[in-house]
Amino acid sequence: MFEALETGKFLSPEEYKARELELRQKLLEAQFDQAERDYPVIILVAGLPGAGKGTLVHRLNEWMDPRRIETSAIWMHSDEEEERPFFWRFWRKLPPKGKTGIFLGSWYTRPLHDATEGKLGTRDLQVQLEEINAFERMLYDDGALLIKIWLHVTRETQRHQLDEEAPRLQQNPRVGAYAGHWWEMYPQALTTAEQILLGSDTGHTPWHLIEADDRLYREITGGEIILQALQERASRSAKPASTKANHQPSASGRDQPTVLAGVPADLTLNKNEYRIQLHRQQRHLQDLAWLAHRQRRSLVAVFEGWDAAGKGSAIRRVTAPIDPRLYQVVQYAAPTDEERAHHYLWRFWRKLERDGRATLFDRSWYGRVLVERVEQLTPVDAWRRAYHEINQFEGQLVAHGCIVVKFWLHITPEEQLRRFEDRQKKPHKQYKITEDDWRNRERWNDYEIAVEDMVAHTSTGFAPWTLVAGNDKRYARIQILQTLCNALNQAMGGEYPAPEPAAIMSDRFQPTAPNS
Repeated sequence: MFEALETGKFLSPEEYKARELELRQKLLEAQFDQAERDYPVIILVAGLPGAGKGTLVHRLNEWMDPRRIETSAIWMHSDEEEERPFFWRFWRKLPPKGKTGIFLGSWYTRPLHDATEGKLGTRDLQVQLEEINAFERMLYDDGALLIKIWLHVTRETQRHQLDEEAPRLQQNPRVGAYAGHWWEMYPQALTTAEQILLGSDTGHTPWHLIEADDRLYREITGGEIILQALQERASRSAKPASTKANHQPSASGRDQPTVLAGVPADLTLNKNEYRIQLHRQQRHLQDLAWLAHRQRRSLVAVFEGWDAAGKGSAIRRVTAPIDPRLYQVVQYAAPTDEERAHHYLWRFWRKLERDGRATLFDRSWYGRVLVERVEQLTPVDAWRRAYHEINQFEGQLVAHGCIVVKFWLHITPEEQLRRFEDRQKKPHKQYKITEDDWRNRERWNDYEIAVEDMVAHTSTGFAPWTLVAGNDKRYARIQILQTLCNALNQAMGGEYPAPEPAAIMSDRFQPTAPNS
């Protein structure tokens, strides 16, 4: 495929100068227009080493308004990045709506290097490309304009650009010690590049290939590709998207039992049993948290549930025995303006802790398929698409080595009413009850159906849901602690049982988890 990019295209300085002036003006106009629109622009500049990526990015920043551009050079990976899932480093750099992000080095850089070096087989490369395609599709579906540019140079041009000779290396600090190596690996790198381009050239995020031997031609062509993409995106007829979320019952109907109906409402613990189990499970969790830290295993725990179901008090029992250095609790409410300007998963990706630490989410990304669905805050196609996006997100966490545990704290409507009234009566609890809580009770059936669909679509083998019997807070807390301990112990080989040999309630205490 690269033969068509070796025809000798070039521009004279006079032609370059004539075209540059008009191009700069139109790029600025398109950029200012895009600043008023509700989508981000993401530009990838890729190619083999020595293709001129840096000079093209430098020129783009010169031609356009740099105040509305953030350039991210993803090439020297820090230990902070390596201790989180691969896509974390890119999520945190994504531009908000109305702005432009240029990636000099991207999610294609590591696969290109690893496959060229023989560290990544054909099948593994294909798996990574499938993950990349899914990631880009997610950005596209959320409205982002993704412009992917590949710069191709001949081997002779690459050798000239890299200049492997020792005297030149000593004189030019821009040329690294790897230069000669990459020239030697050119044939293998070109084969890998072709596989990557063919495997990631999709209709919604196509590659734009540029013959890049001539710097002047490379810069003008790159700028014109970006300008055309900006203009086409702006002129695309905006079809009014419905903001109404479909919260109607699923095919089973409202009169059919749901998955929540199978959660026992009458399970209780007396105070004595509770104290014994609380001490036992917290001791166990304390030990497991340190073992996970030493093994560099991260825990991601999600706490969802009905209003007044006891999420906060349960989280406090979880964090009580854990060293504060080993966890972070992240609480979410309605998104801020900054968060609304990004993909809905952005605010969760950026809060993930490093390897060996726990991140506890009090409310989470499941708001997309719960409150945003029921309250009609998100179009139907968006929340339906979110099931796949969430599974992909959690799959990437697990692939990195994270232990993902998800809880839905279930209480009956009658128990919720009792807790609401109790909060209203007690001054020190009145801050916990709001008008929204009472209003949400009127949508109980709608939320119950949304939970049914959520569990059906996202309770996977690698990240199953645990439905917690929450009418009795003592029972719920022990169920959560035991489930966390079991998950951590199993992930670390099952070699760390609870400190006491016999479980007091082993004959009647079984955490409820739906089939995936």
